[in-house]
Amino acid sequence: MTIDNSDYLGNATSQTLSRVQISPLDNIEKGNNITPSLVETKIIEIKLPSEEPPVPKVTLKDLTISSDPNADKIALILEKYGLCIVKNFMEDEQLEEVNKELEPHFAKNKDDPRLFPKETVRVTSTVNKSPAVVTEILSHPLHVDVCQRFLDQKNAFWIGENINIGYSPAIVTSSIAFRVGPGATGQALHRDDMSDHNIRQKQDTYKYGSESQVGISVALSKVTKDNGGTKFIPGSHLWDHFRKPHEKEQCLYLEMDKGDACFMLSSIFHGGSDNITKDEFRTLLIIFMCKGTQRQKENIYLGTPIEYFKQFNTHQLKLLGLSMSEPFSNMLELRDPLVDLKPGYVRKSNYSDVGKVVSI
Repeated sequence: MTIDNSDYLGNATSQTLSRVQISPLDNIEKGNNITPSLVETKIIEIKLPSEEPPVPKVTLKDLTISSDPNADKIALILEKYGLCIVKNFMEDEQLEEVNKELEPHFAKNKDDPRLFPKETVRVTSTVNKSPAVVTEILSHPLHVDVCQRFLDQKNAFWIGENINIGYSPAIVTSSIAFRVGPGATGQALHRDDMSDHNIRQKQDTYKYGSESQVGISVALSKVTKDNGGTKFIPGSHLWDHFRKPHEKEQCLYLEMDKGDACFMLSSIFHGGSDNITKDEFRTLLIIFMCKGTQRQKENIYLGTPIEYFKQFNTHQLKLLGLSMSEPFSNMLELRDPLVDLKPGYVRKSNYSDVGKVVSI
């Protein structure tokens, strides 16, 4: 018996379910009550798309900027390959401050029964636990510049007799620190933009506007293939949504020195790899930014005292999603939340610009 795919649809349409056949699977096993279950529940039949274009034959050196990094250089590499390494992104003093603020949280979480695998300790929502994550990484000018290129939105709309312009900047969607210990097993290859239901179309060249998230991974310790460095498929951000990834034949493995950073489009296939060392821990911080019109992965507001956010400047608060997305999103009592967070802040309009139309 084939299940009617409309069982999965509300009033919206799906761009993917029409490409698969879904059937029941008998003898479904019960999953672990603590860890979200990946026990198979259905049979999926699909005609796989063409495996074109081929995976580019590149090395980590081809994806690395060793000196004088800027958003132009990074964007060119991201357009082609979906991932770019920047050497010496952070200074030692900045790293020490971030590590100092995160260490108590790693210690607190090391015995969390939800850990999967048990050798990997996570500190979630680091932007509301470590001010240094906000001041040194989230609001780092290079990070902001890259995210603006891929995620910021500015559009014009008819409002009566005017054409007005609204601007929606990128905001943080998740900020998770990982400490991956010896014996930790790797992740399955995946795309992080699945949380946004971002359906990929095959692209010959990269099309701006197709991305829903951009990530930055900062090495808080040395990262090697052996201690679990992220595996990824260069160029897979250009693939059709259902093109199948092949780990052994297609993956490169991320390696970074402490203080290096890796920019990554959320549409690239990737996943943490096995830590096969005896005594090395891989520690890194991964921040993902999303479009300001999207729902964030992590709710950083519930449970966080408002006084914590008041320590940041207006620019940083905007990156945290604590401002209006023009023209009318994320309002607090019909006003910009920044009015409550920053005394003296004034917003004169719900638009960046109000345009007088003189000809059509």
